[in-house]
Amino acid sequence: MNLIRFQVRGRFGHFLRAEANASAPSYPAPPRTAILGLIGAILGLPKDTPQSQLEPAKIALSGPIPQTHWHKAKFRKVPPAALPTAVKSSQKTDKQTKPEKATLIAQEWLMSPAYQIWVALPAPFDSDLESRLRERRWHFQPCLGISEHMAELTYEKTVEAKKLPDGLHRIATIFLHEAGELNMDLRFKEELVLHALRMPRTVTQERVFSHANYYLERNARPVPINTGNAFQAGEDVITFL
Repeated sequence: MNLIRFQVRGRFGHFLRAEANASAPSYPAPPRTAILGLIGAILGLPKDTPQSQLEPAKIALSGPIPQTHWHKAKFRKVPPAALPTAVKSSQKTDKQTKPEKATLIAQEWLMSPAYQIWVALPAPFDSDLESRLRERRWHFQPCLGISEHMAELTYEKTVEAKKLPDGLHRIATIFLHEAGELNMDLRFKEELVLHALRMPRTVTQERVFSHANYYLERNARPVPINTGNAFQAGEDVITFL
């Protein structure tokens, strides 16, 4: 199995948490569904179709948890009155128009997010993705969660992934809870800081999401786990989201 490895970075990012209500907190890393959407933008797939057309995709993700900033964004509840198509000489300048009703929503923005992504797609999407990343060609502007947060993509290389036997491996990527058993002695000895997350993993065209539980290390350091789901991808040992 060949994996395309590329880097995604940007000035800001925002990946809305599924449980968000009045405020808008962000996941510290893009969920698998968001990565499929980003790849769909590169390939030019219609909105909400990449999550089904690109399956069964193999995706791995690594990156430190970025610092965050809470930004207040203005969202209109009721649009203001439309401007008149004609201006009359008798029109009064002090005429009151329909008031604008809006609300301020606090969004958690990721500051300078940067991630490494490994991906294997079914044919013919795999070769198309590789060539587009190499040549920096994409149909739509890739973004980090929302369209205003544009992403910078850098192709790194294509590597062969080989499945490793069961045993202790140092996983360089975000990994599923059920991927293996944490080696707690080494975890404490190396002072690794693990964060537990529940993020979307798959979604149907009807926008029905399934979620999964993940671990990620705060500074993207390799985590020792006993697992039979590890792959050697070049110099990295990874598991898939």
